[in-house]
This record gives sequence, structure tokens and C-alpha cells, in this order.
Amino acid sequence: MIGAIQPADFSAPSAQEVAALIDQIRSEHVPAIFGSEVFPSPVLAQIAQESGARYEDSLRDDDLPGDPGQPEHSYIGLMLYDVRTMVSDLGGDPAALDAVTFTNSYD
Repeated sequence: MIGAIQPADFSAPSAQEVAALIDQIRSEHVPAIFGSEVFPSPVLAQIAQESGARYEDSLRDDDLPGDPGQPEHSYIGLMLYDVRTMVSDLGGDPAALDAVTFTNSYD
């Protein structure tokens, strides 16, 4: 993580803050930036466009993947989805995560 723009009061970032982050993303050759559901996506989309980074807005924080009853429809499934997405977007290979096995247990 090289930077973040999210004022404590959740107000919109200033133009200076946005410009500084764009410059930092460019200088560090950051391949992807990740959004949050509480931060306005048009600002992040603009930062990505101007910096050349990919904007990833599919990370989950409470929307479980898969269908109810499937192993991936769980907290572990959600974490695996997010980590796979981040690793891929940052240029890594998430294949090692395929070895993670788990089942849902409601007992």
C-alpha cells in the first residue's frame, strides 16, 4: 500500500490530494488500485484513468460469493475471492490458493 485518499469525515478528497496520489501511483508503477463501497467510485475511476492503473471495484466485504450452501458462499470464500482478485490485479499468480479446501458447517 502506497497511499490512500479517504478523509476521516468521508468528505470528497481535495484536488491536491487526488493529484498527489496520481503522481505517486505513476512514480511507483502501481498496477492496480482498489476501491471501497464507502468511497465514491467516480473519483477512483478518474484516478485510475489518469494514472494508468487498473481500477478494481469488485472486492467484497459483505456480499458472499456463490450460492447459499456452496463452500464459496462463506467468509472463507469471500476472503479467497478478494485475495485472488488482488494478487491477480497486482501481477501475481493466485494459483496456490486453489489448494485451499473448506466446507460449510452449520452444526
